[in-house]
Amino acid sequence: MLTLFHFILGLCLGSFIVCTAERLSSNQPVWGTQRSICPNCRHQLRAWQLIPLLGVLLQRGRCHDCQQPIPLQSSLVEGLCGVLVATSTGPLTTALPLIIGYLVLIFNSLTDYLNYDVYPLTLITPAALGLWQQRPNLDIGFYILLVLIVTLYLLARLTPTFGLGDVDVLLMLGCLATANAILTSLALASTAALVFFILGSSKRRLPFVPFISWGFILVTQLVGPT
Repeated sequence: MLTLFHFILGLCLGSFIVCTAERLSSNQPVWGTQRSICPNCRHQLRAWQLIPLLGVLLQRGRCHDCQQPIPLQSSLVEGLCGVLVATSTGPLTTALPLIIGYLVLIFNSLTDYLNYDVYPLTLITPAALGLWQQRPNLDIGFYILLVLIVTLYLLARLTPTFGLGDVDVLLMLGCLATANAILTSLALASTAALVFFILGSSKRRLPFVPFISWGFILVTQLVGPT
């Protein structure tokens, strides 16, 4: 029963994350009183249509008013957040920083994908909680990661190759997991980004935060943050 509650809580948080990211990326007020609208027919969605996952299922994947297919992005994010919150185990003080870190990563992945924006202020809370829980292990991996972050910072300042938002995200991850876990995540992210860049037909700049997030979530879920 507790796992089900966590899953539903994760669904609701995922729905909020998607709504906030989409509104910020389209310059709409986040705290507006008007409910979301269908992007096709512009009809204001009813309350039951906004229920995470269930609303889409009740509509059979199509808008209740215009019958156009509903994009799966929101449902996938909601489901991912639900699974991540439900599967996080251990004491709250141990699990909370990582859970908040996951949610912040997903939010910034969406804003980076939609509009190449990263919101550094959202990274502060999980980073502070992670540092409060444990101090970084000053091993060889830590110094390799430190050199890498400094190098990426210089690249971001001197060239358009790497964004400062990506560096901010890596700094937050450094407060949540060991350097070895982050380096593994970054290797996976870089490989995936390279494959997408080679195979992709679009010449648009590739947002990197979604790849960092994917690598970090995969590594920490499979082997843990240590």
